[in-house]
Amino acid sequence: MPAGYHRSVSVDPPGRLEVTRDEALARHTYMRVGGPAEWFAEPADVEALDALLAWAHEAGLAIRVLGGGSNVVVADAGVRGLVVSLRRCASEMRFEERVVVAGGGTMLPALARAAAEHDLGGLEFAIGIPGTVGGALQSNAGIGDGRAIGPLVEAVEVIEDGRRRHVEASELEFGYRTSSLRGSGALVIEARLALEARPRAAVEAEMRRLLEARQASQPTAERNAGSIFRNPPGDFAGRVIEAAGGKGLRAGGAEVSAKHANFIVLDASGTAADVVRLMGLVQERVESALGLRLIPEVEWWGDGETPAPWRERA
Repeated sequence: MPAGYHRSVSVDPPGRLEVTRDEALARHTYMRVGGPAEWFAEPADVEALDALLAWAHEAGLAIRVLGGGSNVVVADAGVRGLVVSLRRCASEMRFEERVVVAGGGTMLPALARAAAEHDLGGLEFAIGIPGTVGGALQSNAGIGDGRAIGPLVEAVEVIEDGRRRHVEASELEFGYRTSSLRGSGALVIEARLALEARPRAAVEAEMRRLLEARQASQPTAERNAGSIFRNPPGDFAGRVIEAAGGKGLRAGGAEVSAKHANFIVLDASGTAADVVRLMGLVQERVESALGLRLIPEVEWWGDGETPAPWRERA
């Protein structure tokens, strides 16, 4: 969640905030690429988060929130400002009959499994999505058959402009791989999700089916960031990339997966620059062959000029 970028300054945070400097973000992303965050923190509780955000605002630092690390490409040079993980301070969940209240840092697979233990369904699709609740709400995370998190939302609690705010579902908009929370500057602390009664055995059987299908069709064992491009209207990005001859394209240590063309996998030498270059090659190949411009689903984290794959066409 990039907040408005200001200037980066050398202001040491209070010691109680446990902020580290020059943290390697490659350690925190599924692609295992990317340079350091100027400042990085995993606050222990919400009070520490409040203090951390107040310090960052005082210091004029940009703030980015890192979820599961699966839907982001971090520049090799890293990023200025403060990167925050909510996995320590906002990962609790509680069940209230058919509603689950989950912290923004809760991992989706853990939430889906906990729902099953309470004989609740609706989150089965999330079992294979390696992201957090907060990140899922930003992007309306879902799977190819149309199931997504947006329709489950009753309300969210956010921090916006340094203040807590309760937001009802009626105030939110969810679209394909996007929502009104994306780019709004609102940091999701927790969400209320409405589920439905379903026997645990049935929920777990569906989750097993989805995981087996995912493992059979996606390069889950290799370094990747999940789906690279959004599906074009009425079609699938993987299909159009393969139809345009993009499967197997390579740039440095990055390659379009032979298993699923909408995944980019990396070998030990792969860099973020390789990923960016390969994304551009795929876009050019698809546009030349099919007249279609693919839009990235993964988010770019970097300073300076936005790389070509993420630039909007006039």
